Amino acid sequence: MSFPRPKIPGINSDDITTDLTEAPHRVAGLGQAAVAGIVATVDVEAGEDDWELPLTEEHPRPVVLVHGTFGNRGYTWTEAAPLLRRNGYRVFRLDYGHHLHPVIFGLGDIKASARQLGEFVDEVLHRTGARQVDLVGFSQGGMMPRYYLNALGGAPKVHNFVGISPSNHGVTAQGLMNLARQIPGARELVEQGAVGTVVPAWPQLQHDHPFQRELADLGETTEGVRHTVIATRHDDVVMPYTSCALAETEGRHVWNVLLQDLDPDDHTAHAAMPYNPTVLKVVLEALAE
Repeated sequence: MSFPRPKIPGINSDDITTDLTEAPHRVAGLGQAAVAGIVATVDVEAGEDDWELPLTEEHPRPVVLVHGTFGNRGYTWTEAAPLLRRNGYRVFRLDYGHHLHPVIFGLGDIKASARQLGEFVDEVLHRTGARQVDLVGFSQGGMMPRYYLNALGGAPKVHNFVGISPSNHGVTAQGLMNLARQIPGARELVEQGAVGTVVPAWPQLQHDHPFQRELADLGETTEGVRHTVIATRHDDVVMPYTSCALAETEGRHVWNVLLQDLDPDDHTAHAAMPYNPTVLKVVLEALAE
């Protein structure tokens, strides 16, 4: 596994093709992660998905956004969804893994969440008439779709799969608690009782759980799917950060990107990754392939 240095328009090449600012935010990870605090004030239904808009010839695949643990379809994608729309993509977001909380999701059994994703993808394909979707997932949402692809028959329905700080090889309990401390309501939820009961995904996310071994046995990548991983050296949830990367095997398209190879002065941590302009430039680059 490696993180080769890519050429990204507007970051380390002369070809600026997006409307993001050239200079990325360079703020401390926890400071930027405070952006996630909008979960407490943003309606999760805010912003409609693009059900009524036709696909375009330039972008024939809908983009399905998959939030992470303690996330939702609203606050996780406040930067990514409008950016994708401005660049001509049709965007669709789901909430999955509902369990004991009305606003934060990604809590339930991961296999059940993968089935929910499959049902949502089928609905998007049916209503848009598209043959395939592109997936963009964050954290658990960058890992869980691998089960959908490799165990539930999702591979023919997906062209690109972009994972932002994905927990591809599991996390530690300390990493999960670091995340819970940053999301309003999450720490209180996990302290309500036995954590595996209030958040069934919690033990499954950890690297030594049987689910992680099963996921590994299914394969890290999927034939016919273009995989992109975007990681940060300052990840305080997925540790070590190198565990985000997918194996670069012959015959499979895998692009592992390290944020600090693009901007060494960027100190973005895990929770802030979906809001980072450089990360979103890489997302656009991956989807353009």
